[in-house]
Amino acid sequence: MKRMILAVAIGAAFAAAPASAQWYVGGGVGTAKGTGSGSTGAAQYSSSGSRQTSWKIYGGYQFTTNWGVELQYTDLGRTNYTLTSGPASATGSASANQWGISGTGTLPINDQFYLMGKLGVSGNRVSLGSASVTNAGVTTTVSGNGSKADLLAGIGAGYNFNKSLGLRVEYENFGKMATITNGGSIKGDNFSVSLRYAF
Repeated sequence: MKRMILAVAIGAAFAAAPASAQWYVGGGVGTAKGTGSGSTGAAQYSSSGSRQTSWKIYGGYQFTTNWGVELQYTDLGRTNYTLTSGPASATGSASANQWGISGTGTLPINDQFYLMGKLGVSGNRVSLGSASVTNAGVTTTVSGNGSKADLLAGIGAGYNFNKSLGLRVEYENFGKMATITNGGSIKGDNFSVSLRYAF
């Protein structure tokens, strides 16, 4: 019974939405960066922080001209990290991605241009390729996956070519992507350009 009431309430909310309400989907490419440092065993971990090619897809619902909700997936690409123990060091690679859901706020400038912001939750995941370093007879190996949920925050701007198709440029910060042993962490962000289609 509770499920039926909830379903009816959600349906009524959508039915009562103003004429400006609409569904939309989008996708694009960008440049992402993962930075971090920490220790694992007898070795120190550090990321180069160089920007890598990323891509993202998203979809959402605009309840009014100003407010909406959005779901997204972003692949942040692959970057290198360094594992150091005394004078010895080794290099490995790390890849990262995230799922996110956020509330969106839109401020129209005119019929074509608008500013936007988003705030929500990001489910982050980092996969470390294996790297080993040996110092004073002690070998430390890093590999495996790490995940962490954190705040998703973004700002951007868009241009509507027509009522259906538009261009969007934005910056997003995903907070901590994963935690490293002894208190270190990896953080990630992304700049992107995407096409948005409303229907």
